[in-house]
Amino acid sequence: MRHPARVLLLTLTTAVAGSSCTVLVREQRRTLNLLDGHLTPSGEVARALLLPVSVPVGLVGLASDMVVVNPVLAVDDAWGDTIELLWTPTEDESGLRRATVAPLAAIATPFVFVGDWLGRCLFPIDPREVTP
Repeated sequence: MRHPARVLLLTLTTAVAGSSCTVLVREQRRTLNLLDGHLTPSGEVARALLLPVSVPVGLVGLASDMVVVNPVLAVDDAWGDTIELLWTPTEDESGLRRATVAPLAAIATPFVFVGDWLGRCLFPIDPREVTP
């Protein structure tokens, strides 16, 4: 019989290792940056003594950035991209054309949103600019 702990560890390691390259960009590692900024000791001796604790804590912070923080923060950017792409009329678009395209945009909205969200979760895409 297989050891459930080994299978779970292997599954989690594979999921974390292959889940995202977004955290390769320093600005996208929010939890890890918070841990580095607030919990890193200034002395070399303290760093060396806390190394056995800091490595697992850092890995948990990196994994939480990949699995929780970045996907949650990508939702509003993906929704903004979807609205801009499918629902924002252009200057030369007539009302008739907008009414004709609306049912197709309604059908495409979940697919565009999920695709954009997955792209923002997996790849380091800059956040949307906030326009007034």
